[in-house]
Amino acid sequence: MILFRLFVFAFVLVHCSQAVCAQGMAAEQAKEREELNQMRNEVRDIKSTIKDAMDSMNDLQEQASAASKANENAHELHLFAKPAAWELYSGVTADCMTYNGKIPGPPIRVPEGQPVRIVLHNQLKVPTSLVFHGVIVPQSVGGLPKKDNGIVKPGEAYAYQFVPGKAGTFWYHPQVINADQKNRGMFGAFIVEPRSGPSEDKDFTVVLSELNLGSAPEGAAHAVQPTKVPGSHTYYLMNGKAAPAIPPIELRQGERVRLRVVNAAQHAIPLYLSGHRFEVVSVNGGDSLEPHVYRDTITLNPSDHVDLSFVADNPGVWSFASEVLEQSSNEGKFPGGIACVVRYSGM
Repeated sequence: MILFRLFVFAFVLVHCSQAVCAQGMAAEQAKEREELNQMRNEVRDIKSTIKDAMDSMNDLQEQASAASKANENAHELHLFAKPAAWELYSGVTADCMTYNGKIPGPPIRVPEGQPVRIVLHNQLKVPTSLVFHGVIVPQSVGGLPKKDNGIVKPGEAYAYQFVPGKAGTFWYHPQVINADQKNRGMFGAFIVEPRSGPSEDKDFTVVLSELNLGSAPEGAAHAVQPTKVPGSHTYYLMNGKAAPAIPPIELRQGERVRLRVVNAAQHAIPLYLSGHRFEVVSVNGGDSLEPHVYRDTITLNPSDHVDLSFVADNPGVWSFASEVLEQSSNEGKFPGGIACVVRYSGM
C-alpha cells in the first residue's frame, strides 16, 4: 500500500513538473516573441528615421541648388544710402538724403517671376532700413531681415533677395521707423514687368514728392538743410525736380502711353492731364478695374501708386500737373512745383 502511494505521488510530481516546465517555456516563448516584435518595431522606426533624414537631406540639397540657381539668375542692384546736394531747379539746391546720390533713387525694373537681389549700403551717419511698398515678399525681407528691427547701421550692408510675383507699379523706401529719411529724398520706383511684355508704346514713371527746406541736422525728423535758400519752404517735386526743371513728356500721335505714378509725398495730390482722358488701369497694385474707368484727373493719397493708360490722339502742347496752387508753383511763382509739359513731336 505504501509503495502504491509512493508511486502515485511520484507520478503526480512528474506530471506537475512537466506542466510547470511547459508553462515556463510558454511564458519564455511569449516573452521572446514580445522582444522580437519590439526589435522589429525598433528596426522599422530606425528605417523610417533614416528615410526621413535622407528625404530632408535631399530637400536641403534641392533648396541649396535652387538658391544657387536663383543667385546666378537674380537681377542685382546696389543701393547706396548717402547724403547729397540735390538741385530742385536752377538756383535752388538742398542737402538731402538719397539713394545713389539722386532723387528719386534708381528705378528698379524686373520681369515678373525673376529673382531680384538688392544690396543696401548704408553710407549715412545714422541707421537706415528698406521696405518694398506693395510687393509681397517673405517675412525675412519685409522689414525684419536682421535683429534690431531690420536696421542697417552706418557702414553696414544688407542683401534683400526675393522673387517678385505680380506685375505692377510699386516703390521702395525706408521703414516707418526711418520715415524722416523718406521725407528727405530716400525713395524710388519698383516696377515688375509682365511676362507678356509691354502693351504700350511709351512707358513713363513719375514719382511725386515734397521737400521742406529748413534747418535740421542729418537724421532729424523734419526739415532738409538748405544750401542756397534762406528760411523755410515746402517744394513739391516730380521725379526730384520742380518746374521749370521737369523734363517734358514727349509723345508721337497714335502712341499708347502708360504713366506709372507714385505719391511719395505727405499730402494728397490731384493730377490733371489736359487734352486727354486716361484709363485707370491699376490702383495700389490691384487688378485692372472693371468696368473700365476713364477720367482726366486722379487724386493720389500719400503712398498711393497707380497705373494710367491713354492714347496720344490730340496733338499739341499740354500739361500734366497738380490742381493745387501750392503744389504747382514755387512760392507762388509759375511755372513751378508739380507741373510737367506734355508735348507731341513737331510741336
